[in-house]
Amino acid sequence: MLKISLYFLIICAAVFFFSSCKKTIDFIREHPDAYRTPCRITNYRVVAINGVYSNYVVTYNNMGNPVNMMDSDRVNPIGTDQYFRYDKLNRLSDYMSAYAPNLGAIEWHKYVYQKPGYIIDTAMYYETGDVRGPSPIAKNTTEYSIFAYTMDELDRIVKIWSIPIDSPHTPSLKNIFIYDANGNLPLPDTSLVYDNKVNFFRTNQVWQFIYKNYSRSNLILRDGSFAPQYNDFGLPLIRPNLERWYIYPFNQWNYSEEAFVDYSCSITKEPVYY
Repeated sequence: MLKISLYFLIICAAVFFFSSCKKTIDFIREHPDAYRTPCRITNYRVVAINGVYSNYVVTYNNMGNPVNMMDSDRVNPIGTDQYFRYDKLNRLSDYMSAYAPNLGAIEWHKYVYQKPGYIIDTAMYYETGDVRGPSPIAKNTTEYSIFAYTMDELDRIVKIWSIPIDSPHTPSLKNIFIYDANGNLPLPDTSLVYDNKVNFFRTNQVWQFIYKNYSRSNLILRDGSFAPQYNDFGLPLIRPNLERWYIYPFNQWNYSEEAFVDYSCSITKEPVYY
């Protein structure tokens, strides 16, 4: 849920009867899924290995969280559909992927919220069962892993722990995430730079958590050879292909130099949270 600063509330209270501020308050109240922007991703389009565009369509539940992301045209032989489930507290409980149009999960994550700010991720791979089932079939899997995530006061991942499968399951620190003054992670390569716009994963906390990307801005090419395009809210409409740096948005391969993102935005041209 969007965290509203005390300063922001004071300002809005002072001018509550002005339409722009009231519209923002109404938007926040009516759209608890909007983490940093009033937009949600509806489509993500990339070029499949066979040269045809794959159009991945996102479906959301009543709380505004994604329940699946599926290739609507069924043209990508190596593309994956993705499925999401939530517990009674609307926390992500399961994340699954399967080769379209099959329903057999090739990856199944189960999340346990052991204590505030600490989440355990048990992942099973290959032959893990039907995505419509309640749980993965452990005896069928050929590989699995256990990780844990430490979250900071802004609900961002700051530490990743590896937990051994065998007893005593003592976690060992695997990675530390450090965010700079602009709220971005370190650059993965000097050929890249952050723009001054809104990271499209900020449209929903589920995207941020699964893909471990809480940066405020988007990575782009430093040399300017690819010029991204943005909507009125500062969200990228066309993104460069960054797979040479092992960056795969939504875990989808792209056989083109660009990817396209569509959004549904609930209000017109405000607010923008950079």
